[in-house]
Amino acid sequence: MKTLADNMKTKNIETENYYDINSLLNKGKKIITFMGASKSGTSFILNNVAQLLSNKGVNVAILDATQNKNSYYIYTKNEESLRKIAYSCIDGLMQGECKGIEVNNNLTVYTSVPGEEEKLQEVEPILEVLLKKHTLILIDCDFKTQIDFFKYASEIFLVQTMEVLTIQPLTEILSKMKNNGLLEESKLRIILNKYVELNGITEKELIGGMAFYNEPSMSYMKQLFNKNLVQYMKIPFNNQVYEKYLQAVANCDISIDRYPNEFIRLLEQLSKEIYSF
Repeated sequence: MKTLADNMKTKNIETENYYDINSLLNKGKKIITFMGASKSGTSFILNNVAQLLSNKGVNVAILDATQNKNSYYIYTKNEESLRKIAYSCIDGLMQGECKGIEVNNNLTVYTSVPGEEEKLQEVEPILEVLLKKHTLILIDCDFKTQIDFFKYASEIFLVQTMEVLTIQPLTEILSKMKNNGLLEESKLRIILNKYVELNGITEKELIGGMAFYNEPSMSYMKQLFNKNLVQYMKIPFNNQVYEKYLQAVANCDISIDRYPNEFIRLLEQLSKEIYSF
């Protein structure tokens, strides 16, 4: 029994030392997570930031850690050769092979078929392989994403719309993260997406609602972060932007060239926050 215990202890130490994510991050590389409710525009923002930064020469990887796997439908372009890459690229990461869908010279997408979320439970080996090849890892997250991904994020972007009913499930995940020591206030950033001016719903009230977790029965409330200190930005709702993105998704061709100047300015602002040269 003693020999078995010693062997298990040695194995655990070796495993902990093998995946040294922090040393890779110290070499100028970053992991950024984006999380929001369905239809909040999380993938929309992430995809456009990835396009902008990759066009500027940053070696970017998108890791699709959502249930819906929007990246699978967008980036495989209904081509069998690209679908084959999507079928195997997450398994490849687990085996030390970094082969995703190459969108351009500086942007690679790692996704899988919807329903294969269990492949993304081993966080450290996946991140280690990605960081060895790419400079910036953008992780598309939802409320079912393995929360250990947030442990290694330099920034955690929360994407929230005016749909106030989506705030409670978001705060439930944030509460779980805080209970596990994974919610660092200094990492939090909020994007108020598709923002419109409404009577009775201000940006401060939205952020205030996100700052506290209320148990559904209202038996207790827990503060998640300081609503007055968290950094945030607004992306106003724009019909032209929405229409262009719908066309891009339908044509499986994500490009920032077709957007109005004001939206490009906001993307530039967000991109500088994520990765500055």
